[in-house]
Amino acid sequence: MSLKPQPTLSIPAPLAARPRLTLERPGEVVFQLDTQGRLTHLTPGWTELTGFSLEESLGQHSRQYVHPADRSLYDEQGCPPLGELQEVRKRELRYLTREGGFRWGEVLVRPVLEDGSVVGLSGTLHDITERRRAQEALTRRERYLSALVEIQQRLLGTSASEDLFTRLMAPLGEASGASRVYTFETHRSPDGELLISQRAEWCEPSVKKELDNPALQNLPFEKALPRWYELMSRGQAISGVVRDFPAEEQALLIPQGIRSLLALPLWVHGTLAGFIGFDNCVEEREWDRLEVDLLLAATGAISLALEHRHAERALREREQRFRAMAENSSDVLYRYQLAGTRSFAFVSGVVTRNLGFTPEEHYRDSLLWHRRAHPEDVELLEQLLSEPRRMADAPVVVRFLKPDGSTVWLQHAVTPVLDGAGMCVAVEGIARDVTQHRHFEEALKHSEASFRILLEGVPEPAVIQRDGCIIFANMALVTSLGFKRPEEVLGRCLREFIKEDPPSAPDALVTGERRLLRQDGQVRVAEFASLPLLFDGKPAVVSIARDVTEQRQLQSRLNLADRMASMGTLAAGIAHEINNPLAFVISNLGFLSDELRRMPSFVPGGVASRPEVSEWRGVLSEAREGAERVRQIVRQLKSFSRPDEERVEAVDLHAVLDSAVMLAANEIKHRARLRREYGPVPRVMGNEGRLCQVFLNLVVNAAQAIAEGAVDKNEIVLHTRPDEDGRVLVEVRDTGSGIPREVLGRIFDPFFTTKPVGVGTGLGLSICHGIITGLGGDIVVESEPGRGTTMRVVLPAAADGTPEQTQPTAPPVAPVTQRGRVLIVDDEPAVGRALKRILREHDVELATSGRQALDLLQRDTGFHVVLCDVMMPDLGGKDLYEAMQQAGAGVEHRFVFVSGGAFTPGARDFLSRVSNPTLEKPFDESAVKRVVRELVLKTMPSGR
Repeated sequence: MSLKPQPTLSIPAPLAARPRLTLERPGEVVFQLDTQGRLTHLTPGWTELTGFSLEESLGQHSRQYVHPADRSLYDEQGCPPLGELQEVRKRELRYLTREGGFRWGEVLVRPVLEDGSVVGLSGTLHDITERRRAQEALTRRERYLSALVEIQQRLLGTSASEDLFTRLMAPLGEASGASRVYTFETHRSPDGELLISQRAEWCEPSVKKELDNPALQNLPFEKALPRWYELMSRGQAISGVVRDFPAEEQALLIPQGIRSLLALPLWVHGTLAGFIGFDNCVEEREWDRLEVDLLLAATGAISLALEHRHAERALREREQRFRAMAENSSDVLYRYQLAGTRSFAFVSGVVTRNLGFTPEEHYRDSLLWHRRAHPEDVELLEQLLSEPRRMADAPVVVRFLKPDGSTVWLQHAVTPVLDGAGMCVAVEGIARDVTQHRHFEEALKHSEASFRILLEGVPEPAVIQRDGCIIFANMALVTSLGFKRPEEVLGRCLREFIKEDPPSAPDALVTGERRLLRQDGQVRVAEFASLPLLFDGKPAVVSIARDVTEQRQLQSRLNLADRMASMGTLAAGIAHEINNPLAFVISNLGFLSDELRRMPSFVPGGVASRPEVSEWRGVLSEAREGAERVRQIVRQLKSFSRPDEERVEAVDLHAVLDSAVMLAANEIKHRARLRREYGPVPRVMGNEGRLCQVFLNLVVNAAQAIAEGAVDKNEIVLHTRPDEDGRVLVEVRDTGSGIPREVLGRIFDPFFTTKPVGVGTGLGLSICHGIITGLGGDIVVESEPGRGTTMRVVLPAAADGTPEQTQPTAPPVAPVTQRGRVLIVDDEPAVGRALKRILREHDVELATSGRQALDLLQRDTGFHVVLCDVMMPDLGGKDLYEAMQQAGAGVEHRFVFVSGGAFTPGARDFLSRVSNPTLEKPFDESAVKRVVRELVLKTMPSGR
């Protein structure tokens, strides 16, 4: 290695009166000491090594830069008294750094002689930190590997009854160099909360033990250490210096004297089972990557051992549960070995009660069952035990003779046990005592009278057929078919009473859901179950039915209710989407119409004096009329979009009828003229949506009863009047085809319809009848074929009982106009511009999103009115209102909500809770101006 001159620094004489070395190699420091051990000469490598400058180090005693742990070595061997140093000495010492750490240096010292006397020391200092660290890392690695081997040996040598963690803490502590090693395990509190408690601990002699610390037991893991729980749940370790931890963690760790720590999670069967911790209570030393990896390997080995223990424990528990279940079961559980010498490997204790022989007698005698089986069943028993694969498909009944001579019937279900080569080595089975059941079957087979009594006692309809003819029917079936005596159905075929039965079905085996046609023409729905048997010694088929008409009707109503709810959601969405463009269409048409009216017609050559202006006014008027018709149609859709279907309140009956007529207009206009005969009637008690559903159904039925093409000759009449009992009567009359007399009494029956297949379900009038009667009303029908039909509905009047009357209109009062500041918030720019034109007498600003409006209102709270759309994509009206409410400036009281159909439950609930006014799209311009004017006058300070 080549030497090059380096700049040096020396202290002035007399400390530095001797020749000095001024050459140094990279990573080398050249120094000189006087007889007192003070530094008299240093090269710049000293600053690179320690961080101390040459100026502040010269003149200082060299011992103060040596690590305290190495100063004794420095005194005894590195720098002995000068008179004793006669040769070059080399030592490895740790030198302190300005940052508070240390670096390893190899020191070579030789005496400086003058006239044969030692006048000082000179030497070199080489930085060997990286080499020492590599050596220490290798040493640590070997120490950890040795600890891993010891841990594996201890894991293998630990019995199931020994404490696993206590045996492993010491080698982990000695290998890691930690002050304290401990284990925490997770467990659940009675209410299911995840807790964690310390279970084992190892400490150095000078470190206080914390195993008995009550503060470390039953800690709520997720609440007390949320960061630890989150990281460990993801399989990550906790490591670092405690002073850098969050304050709540320091409060738990610092009282234990912990300066730095490492905590590694323990996972058992994919679940966080706890963690192993390593504390350093001496210095703030963090564990390097190698240490963490080796400790993770140890933790993994412990986790595997825990999984093995848990698996063994679970296996023992399952075996105990199986044995307990087997001993407490009323069935005999057994295992019969086939490999080698045949024998019983296991027989449950209940066998003593069933067969009269103990399990021990079975273990001693492998052929006990063969000797006690009924002579006719010995061959069957041998097949059951020796060929379980062939006998495993169906239960097998074997008769056995008990010691007292009685016969017991055991029904066996067996499963073969196969070895790795697929050979059957054993048979496992369950034997159930069916003696009483077999006696009952025998008695039933030989006694037709007993069977008849049994079926007569069944509350469900039951029938027995032979060769397709009914030979027995209980009274429940006779009544269900509308007959009075069993003789009226004997000899007939059950399929005669089944409507629309599949032609390919077997003659007598009626199964599944069928529609029964009663003698009086009514249809009932029943579920059939049929099975063949011997009746009076001959083959027959018994069928049992269950009437499910009401259940199917309820299910159909629920399905219809779901469809109506879907229609409501769709209608609300359509109304919302139509109302936004419709709002600015109507507003813009009105604006143009007003502008044309304001134009003076007497100005020569002016636009208003042109002849086509009159036509323009007519076009605008027709366009406004068409838009208004669209608005009315959209409003009718609200009857199907309300969530409060079960709420009963006072309802305007005429408004309900008008809504139903508008929705059915397409069905009516090609068939008949509509005539309204509305009398002065009070409000009725009901639900607007349900009543609209009823009358829409009745009006559509009336229209569909009239053929198309003769509108002038047919009519549909809606007539309302009070009846003599103070209720409200509604008649829906038509001049259609009418209803035949023979089916008139069945039109309200479920599933009955006079319409062609695929047109009607037979549930419409049934549901209407259920709705009206559920509201305390009544519905009846009058009809004659060829002369039309009248559906008459009677509903209870509301409590006030006052007829609907039109309130006299107050004479208009000229409004007081006060110019105010208005903010319009709507994600539809055209709607905002239309509102701005309506409110041109005010100072209006536009915001096209809730976010933009929020930013504006946070900077400027001086708006007198905020016209805000309810439904917006980024930040809705509800969210904007609540944000301003939290701001506390009182701006939320100046909100006026604009809705094109708030069809979400949250929006409806919000609008019902707040007292702010609401305007519906399309706008009523006078209403918009009035609401804004009133709020401006209310908000603006007096005197302005």
